[in-house]
Amino acid sequence: MDIQEIENRLSEYATRETALLAPDASIPLYYQLYRLLKRFIEIGSLREGDRFPSEEVISSSFGVSRPTANRAVQELVGQGWIARERGRGAFVQDKTFAGLSLLSEHLSLTEQFPPGTTLETTFIMRDVIPCESHLAELFHLPKSASLLFIRRLRQVDGKPVMVCDSYLPAEKFVNLGESTLVRGSLYATLEERYGYVIERSERKIVAHEVIDQQVAELLGVLPFSPILYFTGLTFVRGMEDPIEYMRSYVRECVAFTNTVYRPIQTSKTRMEDEV
Repeated sequence: MDIQEIENRLSEYATRETALLAPDASIPLYYQLYRLLKRFIEIGSLREGDRFPSEEVISSSFGVSRPTANRAVQELVGQGWIARERGRGAFVQDKTFAGLSLLSEHLSLTEQFPPGTTLETTFIMRDVIPCESHLAELFHLPKSASLLFIRRLRQVDGKPVMVCDSYLPAEKFVNLGESTLVRGSLYATLEERYGYVIERSERKIVAHEVIDQQVAELLGVLPFSPILYFTGLTFVRGMEDPIEYMRSYVRECVAFTNTVYRPIQTSKTRMEDEV
């Protein structure tokens, strides 16, 4: 990717996230910046081999001193997110998430909870937003397109456990909002009201920390607290491009469990395996 495009993406990202930097916090400012820069790489803004913005650009984008930017970049290098090449600059390294799958066949994250759980969904916000560069690429939309952003809070037995964000092409869902959700479910709404039959959902999960101030408040945790962070693309039958990009933030008190059974081998299958 062209370095000018990368710097533009960093500027967009910094405009949204700079308010999270807290000079008076117990966590050193350079380490807060390191976490934001790491997140910038993780959300898909950069790929392996892309040139990383210079310390001067980072300093200017986030409004921090050059030494602070330098220490944050050193931390990225030390953790293996980027590597410096003499005379060329710094480049993004391969930090692909492990190939984990969800612990059941259900498409909805809320269906991961066991029967008997009292699950409540609170509609937090609905907004039409400009389509960021990396999301335009995911949806194969022009940069001038808009996305519908929906944020919901999931509570289990009265305790907040999960914040779910959904991004959808705005032009397809002009009237989609809280009052139009079927049984409080986005996927049920897509299928029953709009005729989009969900075919599959491709997801990733990683141990992370919460850096969105509103998400932290909704979950009842401090910023930079550990969470499970889900991302994914949802596809519908008959369409090549995704219909939804999702992000879900699950607080650390939630555990996903599963029972795995070993296949029973007969004498015949053992003989076939040996052959």
